[in-house]
Amino acid sequence: MREKLLTRIADISARKPGLFLLITLVITVIAIFFAKDLQLSMQFKDLMPQNHPLIKGYNDIIDDYDSASVIILAATGKEDDLKKFADTIAPKLEALDQYVSRVDYKLNTEFLLNHGLMLQKEKDLKNSKDIYSDINLIPWLSNLNDTFEKTYIDDDESISTKQKENNAMMMLDGIDNWTATLTRFANGNITDIDSETDQAAREFLIGDQYMLSPQKDMIIMLIQPKFTIDNVDTVVAAVDKIDDIIAEVQVKYPGLDAGTTGTMSLARDEMVSAKKDMNFTTIIALFLILGLFIFSFRMWSAPILAGFTMIIGVIWTAGFAGAFVGSLNMMTSMFGVIILGLGIDFSIHIISIYTELRADGYSISEALKETFLKSGGGIITGALTTGFAFYTLMISKSVGMYQFGLIAGSGVILCMITTLIVLPSLLVVRDRMGKATKKQVSTKFHFLGGYSQALAKRPYITITVIIILSAILLYSASKITFDYNYLNMEPKGLESIKLQHMLEDKFDMTPDYALIATSSIEESEKVADEARKMKMIGYVTAISDYVPSLQKQKNRAKIITEIQSKLNNNNSIRPIRPGDKDQLVEQLGRLQDNIIELAQLAYMGGQDKLDKKSQSLIGVYNDPENNGSLGKLLSVLDEKHDVLSGINQFQQGFYTAFKKYSQQMSTEDIITLDMLPIDIKDQFISRSGDKYLVSMYPKESVWNLAFLERFKNQMAKLDPKITGMPLVFYTLIDIVGKDGKNAAIFSLIIIFLLLMLDLRSIKLALLAMVPLILGAIWMIGVMYLTGLQLTLLNVMGLPLILGIGVDDGVHILHRYSSEKRGSIRKVFTSTGRAVLITSLTTMLAFGSLKFATYRGLGSLGIALFIGVGTCFIVTVSLLPAVLELIDRRHLKK
Repeated sequence: MREKLLTRIADISARKPGLFLLITLVITVIAIFFAKDLQLSMQFKDLMPQNHPLIKGYNDIIDDYDSASVIILAATGKEDDLKKFADTIAPKLEALDQYVSRVDYKLNTEFLLNHGLMLQKEKDLKNSKDIYSDINLIPWLSNLNDTFEKTYIDDDESISTKQKENNAMMMLDGIDNWTATLTRFANGNITDIDSETDQAAREFLIGDQYMLSPQKDMIIMLIQPKFTIDNVDTVVAAVDKIDDIIAEVQVKYPGLDAGTTGTMSLARDEMVSAKKDMNFTTIIALFLILGLFIFSFRMWSAPILAGFTMIIGVIWTAGFAGAFVGSLNMMTSMFGVIILGLGIDFSIHIISIYTELRADGYSISEALKETFLKSGGGIITGALTTGFAFYTLMISKSVGMYQFGLIAGSGVILCMITTLIVLPSLLVVRDRMGKATKKQVSTKFHFLGGYSQALAKRPYITITVIIILSAILLYSASKITFDYNYLNMEPKGLESIKLQHMLEDKFDMTPDYALIATSSIEESEKVADEARKMKMIGYVTAISDYVPSLQKQKNRAKIITEIQSKLNNNNSIRPIRPGDKDQLVEQLGRLQDNIIELAQLAYMGGQDKLDKKSQSLIGVYNDPENNGSLGKLLSVLDEKHDVLSGINQFQQGFYTAFKKYSQQMSTEDIITLDMLPIDIKDQFISRSGDKYLVSMYPKESVWNLAFLERFKNQMAKLDPKITGMPLVFYTLIDIVGKDGKNAAIFSLIIIFLLLMLDLRSIKLALLAMVPLILGAIWMIGVMYLTGLQLTLLNVMGLPLILGIGVDDGVHILHRYSSEKRGSIRKVFTSTGRAVLITSLTTMLAFGSLKFATYRGLGSLGIALFIGVGTCFIVTVSLLPAVLELIDRRHLKK
């Protein structure tokens, strides 16, 4: 039946090529109509099954919380420039009212000043309450030292978590600013007493209002959009506009670098890179394939017609994807290269045999019919085995794998159809127009015949060598590892990723954290408290940090009442006299010693940022040029004698400001949700107002596999509803890994059944399976030996290579079955040429993915490049030896 169908197609192509070309034109126009609305999304979450609890929870959080889709503007430079830059650019960004809802780059100091003490933990209030008892400078310093020692020196757990470390850095920052201001007053460098002392008191109590890094060399601005990350086109347009404004303002501040980062900015960069990669790699692949085709066949017209046929195949596939899928994802975005690399194989086999027959004097009709009979069966079988190998990916729970299997499998079959109806019709039209030379050049590769003959003469040695190599590469394959860091798959050189790494370094701020939406403040507080007990959690943010439980607030109110009483007892400012100077120096020296001890604790705990912050106050050991802000102040007090006037001026201003702000912060009012400012509400409360977000940041890099596995297990124990990018990505890899193995097994079964139907021989079917199985083993072994790792994308190379790798053996065995015994040299000289060229063109097509900026696509391209090469080597090395043994056995019979 298949031979009748092929003969019929050959007959229509020879007699009425215009009919097939007209049908092709109509289908192509329809395909373009559906393809034009094909969308592109490069988010990892789009690869997951949307009904999976982790993904559903993650999507719900993205949709329900404004803070989940924030655009981060990050800038590095000098502190003064950073603050001026932020003040200048903020109104310009807010003017983008089509895209931007709000810009946050300063703390909500009003809320902190009105409720600051109620937001402190009961233990911290107890430790620090004496600092308010006497605000005169020397007793205040003495009480500050007592508080410091209780909080940090006497408590073994004082800086055990990231949150506690951040609190310590905030206190050191306030002390550093206080010290620097007092030093200026002692030196007489006073510009505005009230303003400078007011700032010293304010920053000591609530910190710097700008969102600056601890070292004051980076600032972040949180741009709240009016859209979610799912609105891809709007994301691209908005981030582009923001980047334009950054470029416009940045030039006014030499030495300052700024850009956007975060999930929104990364999504824009991914989208731009993916579109560029799709077009660029497809064009590169097409040119490389045609170049090799033209070189191998020493002709222009036929390769160009084959290229045209493949473009039609890609268009049909895009139309199919647009009609039945609607969008492309990270896995399906490179379908054009895949289709070109695989689809060109069919054209090569047709052109190879057709040109041979035409060169031998066959008429157009005879050559076409004979070509279909000799190569048509192999083309159909190859397309079906490859297509169904792709289709096996549809068993996956991963949306990405499912869609890749559907699009790629259908694309291969569609390319087979275009090859069988379009290419022959084009060849007929060409020949009828007299564009082909009457005597066409035969391009048989005699070296392949000689190579196969040499191996066939020593079949046992050949098979033994292949077995040994397979064993070595199987061992190597068993040692290959998986790269779990999704950033290693992102496009290289992205500014958003560069800034993200800087954020991680400067702020310990990363998008790689866990999230959960709770149904009440009480549940939020419970989850947050349990998470803070976990050693792997660095810090936790929750609504309960700003609206503590009623009982906690009542307990704190009792201590706040004591503090109010102490503040009210501060009725007079006592001047510092010459005889008091030694006490002042003593307390400053004590403070220096306390900070040295804290720095040692930080150093031993590997808390580099806290250690470095401490050094800004105490200086660097064995570096007399850097004695820190406290050292400078002590030097001034030691070397200058006329310092008391400035110090008393500082005390008067600081006393007044500190008392004013402390009294403002010591309100006993119970904090309720209604009292929260909008920026805090948006951070923690859902748009519907009935859910509360808790964010849990890991203590170390989550992309260490052992840590990631523990992190996932701990989060699952804490609450099964916890989600977040690390957990989504880990689950996705787990799904892809399991489904990839199942697809590979399923693929082998389907391929074997198709080979059985095609070759009508269990022996030949098994023989055709051997090269693809060994080729897959060799592929992974070579990947390991060349330093490659498995990734989310290239792990799909195994089931794919099973479908791709069988083609070479199928064509060889088809040709061998149609020839007489002892025709190994002839088969590999003629069909071997097509097999070599198809393998090289496919390798070039997949290799073109290495040019993609998306490193994940590059890793898949290299894996498939290696896989196609190893399958070809095994096929042309093993089959001659095995076929020779079969021939010898038949001769004996």
